[in-house]
Amino acid sequence: MGARGPTPRHHQKPVGGNQMAKLRRHHPGESLMRARSAPTALRAAALLLLTLLALTPAPAPAADSASSAPPSPDDTTGLYDRSVLVVDPGRHTAPIRRASVDAAGRFAVTGSEDKTLRVWSLADGALQKTIRVPAGPGNVGKIFAVAISPDCALIAAGGWTADESKPEGIHLFDRASGATVGRIGGLSNVVTHLAFSPDGRRLAATLGGANGVRLYDRERNWAETARDADYGGDSYGAAFSQDGRLATSGYDGKVRLYDAALRRQAVWDSGSGQRPFGVAFSPDGRRLAVGFTDSTRVALLDGRSLAPLAEPDRSGIDKGNLFIVAWSADGRTLLAGGGYQNGAGVPVVAWADDGQGKRRMIAAGQDTLSSLAPLADGGLLAAAQDPYLARLSAEGAAVWTQGPPQADFSGQRRTLALSADGLRVDFSYQAWGKEPARFDLSSLTLSLAPAADGGASAPNQDALPITDWINTVSPKLAGTALPLKPFENSHSLAVQPGAQRFVLGTDWWLRAFAADGAPLWRRPVPDVVWAVNISGDGRLVVAAYGDGTIRWHRMEDGRELLAFMPLANPKAVNQKDWVAWTPEGFYASTPGARSVLRWHVNHGWNAAKSLPVSAIANLHRPDALPLVLREMDTARALGLADIAAARREVERQTGVAPGARLHTLTVGINDYGPKASHLRLNYAAADARDVASALTGDAGSPFAKGSQQVLSDEYASKSDMLRGFETLRGAMASGGGQDVAVLLFSGHGAMVDGEYYLLPHGVDARDRIGVKSTGLSLTELKEEVRKLGDQGRVLLLLDTCHSGAATSSTPNAEFLRGATSRVSVLTSSSADQPSRERPEWGHGAFSKALLDAFHDGADRDKNGMISVSELADYLKQHVAALSGQKITQAISFDDDLFAALR
Repeated sequence: MGARGPTPRHHQKPVGGNQMAKLRRHHPGESLMRARSAPTALRAAALLLLTLLALTPAPAPAADSASSAPPSPDDTTGLYDRSVLVVDPGRHTAPIRRASVDAAGRFAVTGSEDKTLRVWSLADGALQKTIRVPAGPGNVGKIFAVAISPDCALIAAGGWTADESKPEGIHLFDRASGATVGRIGGLSNVVTHLAFSPDGRRLAATLGGANGVRLYDRERNWAETARDADYGGDSYGAAFSQDGRLATSGYDGKVRLYDAALRRQAVWDSGSGQRPFGVAFSPDGRRLAVGFTDSTRVALLDGRSLAPLAEPDRSGIDKGNLFIVAWSADGRTLLAGGGYQNGAGVPVVAWADDGQGKRRMIAAGQDTLSSLAPLADGGLLAAAQDPYLARLSAEGAAVWTQGPPQADFSGQRRTLALSADGLRVDFSYQAWGKEPARFDLSSLTLSLAPAADGGASAPNQDALPITDWINTVSPKLAGTALPLKPFENSHSLAVQPGAQRFVLGTDWWLRAFAADGAPLWRRPVPDVVWAVNISGDGRLVVAAYGDGTIRWHRMEDGRELLAFMPLANPKAVNQKDWVAWTPEGFYASTPGARSVLRWHVNHGWNAAKSLPVSAIANLHRPDALPLVLREMDTARALGLADIAAARREVERQTGVAPGARLHTLTVGINDYGPKASHLRLNYAAADARDVASALTGDAGSPFAKGSQQVLSDEYASKSDMLRGFETLRGAMASGGGQDVAVLLFSGHGAMVDGEYYLLPHGVDARDRIGVKSTGLSLTELKEEVRKLGDQGRVLLLLDTCHSGAATSSTPNAEFLRGATSRVSVLTSSSADQPSRERPEWGHGAFSKALLDAFHDGADRDKNGMISVSELADYLKQHVAALSGQKITQAISFDDDLFAALR
């Protein structure tokens, strides 16, 4: 793999309107549901929502502005509130961002984007402890900064510790037990670097954005004692001298020097456009070394005045950068590293004689170096982004190494090969096609050095005029730029057989486009998409990611069906372990990999725990994995009963249910208040109550329980409804886009001046002005539903008069169409029709038919499952039969929004 840069700009948190948002580093057929065999709609109606899990792609977490208030200890918004699957092979699986050692050289601690801290024995490189930080969807939990106190008792860690709506913080852990001992909150941006003072009393933290440095004091329970926020850009470096002075770097080009109380003593300006990153005092404090991300320059400054000193010889070192700097323990050798490559790898550059003498290269790995920590014996701890960790002797020999445990798929964009049915994949363990292998899902076998038998095909990349797609931010189709996010690099491409679609793999998304370049869907990804292919039958997209996984997705909508991770085993080159799993946790593996797949469980802001998936016997289902790809759905392959039973067992053993949560907001209004007494209904409140009960019964449900709100009569005012939407958004925020929300409105709707309104309790229905001022307009509904769609998937059920206006071809409907790419809609009436209710039903016609659908004939083909089209057809026929008039239902899904069934 080629060396990667420090990618510092990808770590910013938005502060105000102009700050760059936090960014990730590199980041057909209907789904069916199991029909009820018992004559009750309770519990069964929840199965309807399985359809939504397949029909709509998961969104990226929404970005909000940062808060300046420290979080409440009980406010865990943005963290997972359920069990989630993680891979832990005993080593980091994502870039190591920082490493730190204690003063006596006994322990090293590393922090990674895999959302873990790991404590290592410096003597032999053995893993002592893995500490899981509280984590959430996307970037929440990624560690960018770590420091161990000089006495090795305390570990401080920071990074992307909260979602964008909450302030950041610093976790404090006991090194021996891994337990949380504190949390420093209230930070306005991600923590980029941490450093303890030599006496262990103070902790310095630098921040992303123009937020500067903070200083905390152990004697005051790590309260903030001083800050300097007068910075013009990110700050990524901080270092203490032995006598307690502090130096920091800033992307405003400045290096700052402070006394022990953080009073500024001197400032050095490196020059226009310069980006100082790492800083390091010599042991005697007389010299300060500075590394840069934009060049191989290493500056030397006077440790007390910051006056420039003669810089080390860099002749011939003019490509890449040397942004990490350090001094040997005796202070005689200056050390630097980063993205500079010398043909043999990524070395540490060492200059003798205080940085003024002879230069030598110390082999340190193959990827960008992220930390250098000198050891008392003259040796060095080096960390890299592969991820790679090594202890080097004073002579530069490797004492021990911990290499990446996963395959490296970089450079395989043209060689990732698939069989026609997608069940067999050819890949390589090493970059650029070295160490080829084959995994066959039909037999669950891994073969090394497979024969080139022509059974698998490389990706088609020439059937459409797509250019500039390799490692650029501006891929083009027929000369027209494809729509990517700012700073989003494209890395991989595959064109579907027949050239009707193509898929682009980027830093942060797996994206599908139509042949004309129109976006079809996008899926957030666990890491950079190094390679992508499409099966010969056009059904499956298979992508190879930077986290070492290969994942199968449905071509229709991008939904992940299966993941596979081959593990590198440096101690037994010919013995490769592997694990494969579904998103629900059903798995198969070699015996040596059974503990690799784990359930991660947050415990508020305390250290998270994990449980091996292998501890739950009924999740080991090697027989089912090939069926998942053939059926294109786990529910169809295993059945809902197995999925629900597995979920209950995970919840029993972890205390938290895994997977998607089902949230409901049902509104039914009989009494509209004194200004609309003529609108009284008899059964709308019962509709809301009974549909909610049907949706939230848990026996046989594939969903964990989420937020449940039933609003009726005087508790269903417009403000109550809006508060209900807000509560629902908050409940869905930690779902990673996987949660499902069902909204039911049963009552009256009205068309006024061409605009559709839902009528709440308290509406003024005496004239059109009253309705317009007190009703919930379609424009307002659209905005609320759009915001919910940013958090997950939504089913909107409108059982009101004229509800078809929300899905018709009227201008009002265009508002809702444009906002609901992850929303499905069923309506009870067309734009010019009333909805009906009768005493013998006890419900409105639409709600009665919805509940009855699970009693009898909705399963038209008697396959034990109810499809979306079967449900829509059933409602169409039965609502019409009940109401005695022709009605319209509309259903929307994915990019075929509001396909009316007439």
